[in-house]
This record gives sequence, C-alpha cells and structure tokens, in this order.
Amino acid sequence: MKRKIQKVRSFFALEVAYLLITALMAGCATTPPPYTGVNPANTQFERGIPVPPLDFAGDMLSKLPQLLLWNRKYGNHQISKETEQKLQDFLAHYELTSVKVRLNQWAPHKELARLVTNPNIGWPYKFLYFPSTLIVSLLARPLSGLLISDYFDPGSNTINIFSDDPAIALHEAGHALDFSRAQFKGTYALARMAPGVNLFQEGIATNEAMYYLEEEKQYKELIRAYKVLYPAYGTYAIAYISSAPPAYLGAILLGHWIGRSAAHDKEWQLRTEGKIKGEL
Repeated sequence: MKRKIQKVRSFFALEVAYLLITALMAGCATTPPPYTGVNPANTQFERGIPVPPLDFAGDMLSKLPQLLLWNRKYGNHQISKETEQKLQDFLAHYELTSVKVRLNQWAPHKELARLVTNPNIGWPYKFLYFPSTLIVSLLARPLSGLLISDYFDPGSNTINIFSDDPAIALHEAGHALDFSRAQFKGTYALARMAPGVNLFQEGIATNEAMYYLEEEKQYKELIRAYKVLYPAYGTYAIAYISSAPPAYLGAILLGHWIGRSAAHDKEWQLRTEGKIKGEL
C-alpha cells in the first residue's frame, strides 16, 4: 500500500513539474510586442513594459478563470497586434478619439492625471472616482485575471486590456461607446453602483460589440463572441443571488449553454441569409 501511495505521489509530482515546464516554455515563446509605451502610429494606445516574471505570474493567476470561462487568452497579459488592431478599428469607426487604451500597462500616475483633466465629468465626480481609479490602476496589472479583469474606467476615460481576446477588448470598447453617448456622464457612471444597473450596462457593452462585428461582417469573431461574453455575463448576474462557489459555477455553465445556443442560432441565421458559406 505504501509503495502504491509513493508511486501515485511521484506520478503527481512529475505531472505538476511537466505542467510548470510547459507553461514556462510557452511564456518564453511569446512574440515580443511591436512597441513599448506610446504607439508611434496611434497615440491613443500605450503598451506596458514587458516584465516576463510579472506577466507569467499574472497568467498563472488567471488559470482558474481561464478554465471556468474556457478561454486561455483571458488575463494572459500578452496582447497581440491583431487584438490591438480590432480595438483600434472599433474606436475609429465610432470616432472615440478621446479614449485612451492601455495594453497590459501599469500607470496609476497617468490614470490619475487623466481623471483630473477629464472634461466629460465635473469635479464632484472626480473626487468620488479618485479612490477607485487609484486602487484599481495600482492592482490591475499584477492581479488581473484573479481580482480584476479587463475594464473601462469612466473616471479617466480609459480602456485597460490584459486579455488577448478581441471579443473582450470590443466589449470594453462598448462600455466606452455607451459612456460617450450618455448626456450626464458622471451620473451615468456613478449609477453603476445601484442594484441592477451594472447588468444593464454590461448588456449594452456586449450588444455594441456584437452589433459592430456583424455590421463589419466579421462573422467568425461574432460567433465566438457569443461563447466568450455570455459566460462572463453570468458572473455579474449570479452576484445578486449567491456568492457560493456552486452557484458561481452554475451561472458560468448556464452562460456557456446560452452563449453556445445563441451562437448556433446566429450562425444558422447568417447561413440562411447567405452571409456565411463553408467553415468559419
């Protein structure tokens, strides 16, 4: 019996070592970013300085959410040029020229400066948003994927991206678009604290992302967006009912089922209309 237990433990240790080595090799093999700091071709975008140990740790912290959301690009801290380009195209399409985009960047000082100089909200709101902008911008990069995910900060009018996933990036851009259309922007942003308002705003952001993808005939990304964004929405909805792990898991699984059903229906609709031919 003892020998069997020792064999099991040895096998388990080898498996863990194999996974760690594989993860390290994957992290070392990532393509270097095209630039660091401000994008010389588009000053709206800034990239954080690559810090392999920090980014690897962030990716490791994101493994459980990646598993639950069935999305290995969630919180992986490696933003590709393709994801950046899709986000850039969205902002250009809706002429969101005042929005700043930070790609895996740690810049609390810059965020606070943007908050102070943001012309879209009044000073009372700037004082109210100051703590959240400071705390989230301090913790976002090192803890993104675990405590904090990709997000749009209405106080600084900034999109922060840590996941190499176009659907997630466009969802955050959808928040920026929704915020830009609000007449009383400070009040609209603060209203998120009221029960149910965040579900309303999350739904709008998701719909804006999907509407854009369909309008631009990016059908492959559209079908995938259903599978990515619906499970994520479930995490917001379940928060009003229970914080117990089984309920959280159930909400995500329900989101997966609804998202895949909706993706199937949308694909069938697009094929019926002759907009999709062959495999996606």
